[in-house]
Amino acid sequence: MPPTRANKHSVFVDRILPVLFVVLYSSGYVASKTGIAFTDPFTFQSLRLAIPIPIFLTIIYFFKADWPKKATEYVHLSVIGILIHGFCFTGMLIAYEWGMDAGTVGLIMALHPVLASVGAAVFLGENSSFKQALGLLLGTIGVVFIVGQKVHTGDNTYSGLFLTILCLFSMVAGVLYQKRFVAHMNLMTGSLIQHFSAFIPVFGLMLAFEPMTVNWTFPLLGSLLWMGIVLSLGSWLLFYILIRKRDVSHSQSYFFLVPPTITLLAWAFFDEDFGSYFILSIALIMAGIWAVTRQRLPRLTGREKTKNGMARSS
Repeated sequence: MPPTRANKHSVFVDRILPVLFVVLYSSGYVASKTGIAFTDPFTFQSLRLAIPIPIFLTIIYFFKADWPKKATEYVHLSVIGILIHGFCFTGMLIAYEWGMDAGTVGLIMALHPVLASVGAAVFLGENSSFKQALGLLLGTIGVVFIVGQKVHTGDNTYSGLFLTILCLFSMVAGVLYQKRFVAHMNLMTGSLIQHFSAFIPVFGLMLAFEPMTVNWTFPLLGSLLWMGIVLSLGSWLLFYILIRKRDVSHSQSYFFLVPPTITLLAWAFFDEDFGSYFILSIALIMAGIWAVTRQRLPRLTGREKTKNGMARSS
C-alpha cells in the first residue's frame, strides 16, 4: 500500500525534523565557543540577536505573516524571548567566562527534558506513562555517562555552576510558558517578537557593563552568521514546530541527543576525545528516546473494526 500524504507528513515530523533540530541546535555550542573568544558575552549576544531581526521583518513583509491579535500575546511572547534567548543563552556565555567548561554545561542543560516533562505533568496536565518515565530515566543516565567524565575537569566554579542551573530552569520555564499560552503562534512574527524582546535588555547590559570591544575575525563573523541566521531561522523554528505538533515529553526527549552530538562536533572541530562511555551512552539515549516517542495505536472495538472494514470495502 503506497504511503499517503498524512503518513509522509508524520514521518517528516517524527523522524526528520528532530534530527535536523538536534544537529543545528548542537552546532550552536561550537559556534558560541568559537565566537566568545573574540568579544564579551553581552556584546556577542546583542550581535547574535540583532542579525535575524531584519531577516524576520523581510519574510513577514513578503509573506504577509499574521501578527498577534491580542496585547497579552505580545506580552507572552516577550516573556518567552527573555527567558530563552535573553537569560538562558546569555547566561551560558557568562558561565563560560566564569570558568565553566562545555562538558559540565552540557550535562546540566541535558537535564532539560526531565524537568520539562515533570513540569508539563504538573502545570499543563500532560499525562506521563511508565514507559515515558523509563525512557526519560534511560536518557538521563546516558547523558550523565557521556559528559560525566568531564565534570571534574577544567576550572568549574560554584558561581558558574549556579548560573548554569539558573539557565536550565529558565529554558524549562520558557518552553512550558510557550506551550501553555502561545503554542500556536505564527512562527515568523512570534520569533521576531521573542528575539527583539531579548535584544533590548541584553543590549542595555552591554552598554552598562562592557567596553563593546570586538576583535573582528572570520571565525567571529562565521559564528555570528551561523547563530544569527541558521540557528534562529532553522533550529528554533524546528523546535517550535515540534512543540506544536507533539506533547512536551515527546518533543523534549530529543534533547538527550544533544550531548553526544556536541561530543562528535567537538571532536571534529576541537579534537576533543569521545570518552570511554560514548557507545554505552548512545545506546541508553536511543533506548530512552524510543521509549518516550513510541506510540501504540489504540485497540479498536468490534463495532469499530466492522465499520472500518465496511469503509475499506466501499
